[in-house]
Amino acid sequence: MTFTLSAIPSDVSNLKLVIQASEPQSNGITRAYSKAAAFDDPMTPVTTAIDIKAKYEAKNGAVSAGLPKVFFKYFYVNTATGEKSGDVLVQGVFASE
Repeated sequence: MTFTLSAIPSDVSNLKLVIQASEPQSNGITRAYSKAAAFDDPMTPVTTAIDIKAKYEAKNGAVSAGLPKVFFKYFYVNTATGEKSGDVLVQGVFASE
């Protein structure tokens, strides 16, 4: 399981990325963004894929065919000013390999 940003701000020197996620949800759940909670420390934003599988599963358990949906919320925090960006909401769905 990886998390990839499509773009990042041009200056990330004082920014930290906070990713929050829900526990795995069933197909019948359509909105569970309010259940999203942090599962890792804030990180520096990058455009490459971030491997979140181990830390996500340690906190929330494994995503499976029976519980295939995860609702993500992410935002940036400026460490110099404490300013927080708006939340970005994303839904992920388990796909068997």
